[in-house]
Amino acid sequence: MGIDRLQIKGNRKGLNLLINLMEFSSMEELADAIRQKMEPLRKFYDGNAMFITTYPIRLKEQEMDYLRQSLMGELNIPSIQFEESNRREELPKVFKGISEGPTKFITKSLRGGALVDYPGNVVVVGDVHIGAEIHAEGNIIIMGQLKGRVFAGSSGNEDAIIAAIGMTPALLSIAGIFARPPESNKTSYPEVAKLKDGAIYVEPYNPGKFII
Repeated sequence: MGIDRLQIKGNRKGLNLLINLMEFSSMEELADAIRQKMEPLRKFYDGNAMFITTYPIRLKEQEMDYLRQSLMGELNIPSIQFEESNRREELPKVFKGISEGPTKFITKSLRGGALVDYPGNVVVVGDVHIGAEIHAEGNIIIMGQLKGRVFAGSSGNEDAIIAAIGMTPALLSIAGIFARPPESNKTSYPEVAKLKDGAIYVEPYNPGKFII
């Protein structure tokens, strides 16, 4: 399923789905695709609101009602709101600057409740504590302990990475793919999380072979 067909993003308000309606032949097919995309994420966003943006055509009122009836109860979604767009260029662009691009440096630890949302790369010189959250369209690099929630490649870049000296996050996400490493995953060396074959893999950082 390509990024231009059905893209799912998590943010502090809930879930945002970007849907290319030209890629679906019926509402039944669309509802099935949403179920397949959402089901693996249920434990992360169970009970959160959903915001749906469609392009390049608009949904009819009865089609909106069909999706609400098909998805809200089954996926435990309290509300679904629709934001249609007739112009593809109005939708978020995939950030490409993971090798060179705008970067935000944070020279302190992020405590619980802190939120960073940046359209580029984010580097934290410190720790990211439980309850802190980072959304970055590029890479996320933590020069300390990562225990909070981090969302790299948030606009859809599957080449984005997450790296930390201590990798024990509450939640990892790269380009809308989610993972939660086991609690026993406590190491004494830096690690890097990357997407491979549609899943997130965490591996030791090896400067002799590591390539973005």
